[in-house]
Amino acid sequence: MGADGATRRAGVVDHALQHYIEHKRQGDEFDKVFCVFDKDSHDTYEQALTEVSETRPVNTFKAINSVPCFEYWPLLHFVFTTQPFAAAGGKSACACVIDELHKYMPAYTKGDHGIFKELMPRTEQAVTRSKNALQQARNNGTDNPSTLMHELVEYLQKLKP
Repeated sequence: MGADGATRRAGVVDHALQHYIEHKRQGDEFDKVFCVFDKDSHDTYEQALTEVSETRPVNTFKAINSVPCFEYWPLLHFVFTTQPFAAAGGKSACACVIDELHKYMPAYTKGDHGIFKELMPRTEQAVTRSKNALQQARNNGTDNPSTLMHELVEYLQKLKP
């Protein structure tokens, strides 16, 4: 994402809040609102985290953030890694994650619409790995790498009849 990416990230929270308010007015209030975004190298990341945590009603809005980028989540479907990802060799940290993901999904491209169906059989492994990676990151005083996608997945799994 370029400069417009930073705007989109900050806009994710605004969009979620507007959508929530619209539905509340119509009598269809949401129990939970998830704001999914990644850290990558965007200036508004901390601002977006703060906005989500301060948005009311309390405990309704939840940030589902990934560090350095969303692609860490699909990577966890194939391998457990807590190797920090950083910009290297003229590539962003996210590009480095994508390079690693290509070892398992050579045809992967950002925004790939078929990814969830392909990853579905490995979701439970990814959830376990995500929880372990998050705990390890916290123990090490970092957030790189980590993702909260497992929280969204588990919430959605509980909704299934």
